[in-house]
Amino acid sequence: MLKNAAVLLLEDGTKFAGFSFGAETSVQGEVVFNTSMIGWPELLSDPGMKGQIVVLTYPLAGNYGVPPREVEQGLLLNFESDAMQIAGLVVTDYSEEYSHWNASESLAAWLRQSGVPAICGVDTRELAKHLREKGELRGTITVGNAPLKPEPSDRIAEVSIAEPTSYGEGDITVALLDTGVRNNVIRSLTRRGAKVLRLPWNADLTAHEWDGLVLVDAPDDPSPAAANVAKALERGKPVFGVCGGDKLLALAAGGAIKKLDHSHRGANQPVLECGTNHAVITIQNHSYAVDADRLPKGWEVWYTNLNDGSVEGIRHSSKPFCAVAWHPEATNRPEEADSIYDDFITSIRKHNGTR
Repeated sequence: MLKNAAVLLLEDGTKFAGFSFGAETSVQGEVVFNTSMIGWPELLSDPGMKGQIVVLTYPLAGNYGVPPREVEQGLLLNFESDAMQIAGLVVTDYSEEYSHWNASESLAAWLRQSGVPAICGVDTRELAKHLREKGELRGTITVGNAPLKPEPSDRIAEVSIAEPTSYGEGDITVALLDTGVRNNVIRSLTRRGAKVLRLPWNADLTAHEWDGLVLVDAPDDPSPAAANVAKALERGKPVFGVCGGDKLLALAAGGAIKKLDHSHRGANQPVLECGTNHAVITIQNHSYAVDADRLPKGWEVWYTNLNDGSVEGIRHSSKPFCAVAWHPEATNRPEEADSIYDDFITSIRKHNGTR
């Protein structure tokens, strides 16, 4: 039975009381919500969530447990990194008993091993509604008298790889600038015949040989990497950005980003390909978007959000550069967006003259 009291206090003074089922520690961070019904092993290990307090709006959490740490190609299966990345977790109802053929432990056990606090007994849909109306708010999860855990000082550096690492044995090489890459991005590329060269976030992209470049999400401001990417664009080789990679690509091209009135979090975000009737249901996690009015010459909006009309993708009109603001590789969603990786690999082969 859950006994220890816990409190989520938002910076505007709003308080939500509940019970602790994670680590006995207190944390602070940006409070964000996610609307997915399943997928917490992937969500909580997503480097893009580094340092955030995550609110799950689906009213039940923990019922299918956590899968084992199986490894394939040097990457954990069923997880997006090798560690839990969030600062804290907030749910409505935590299921202390779990049942799934592939489960190896409970969600609470994983949280405690990772030193991450969690609070249940909160009306998370009311909380998500509050966050939608007020915008992103910082908050603190306090568990009893537990001391406050310090926040990450350099989130991108903490989630990035330390040394270049290769995956796969393909006939083309894709450089991946690791500002917070999800494991499934790498898998999506290697299964399509690419060798992936994963580089630290501050690596000199011009010092390595590659046929294409992938830009990914980041748990913090990506602008420090923009000048590096701008030099890489001068090569004229195919570049593809996913999730926060679209903001990094826009900044590298000389564009700008802006804060959204309402953040895009979780599943079932509809986007429309411009000039077509092609809509895609996507998973997203961002509060900033590319500013359509400040795109440089030669660039155009590729996708827009059907809810608020914000930019969900950009591309160059003549060069092989493009990016989307969602996760086409996310596993807990319809797989209709996977073909965008096929298009990127095709563009590399076409640029190389091999197809």
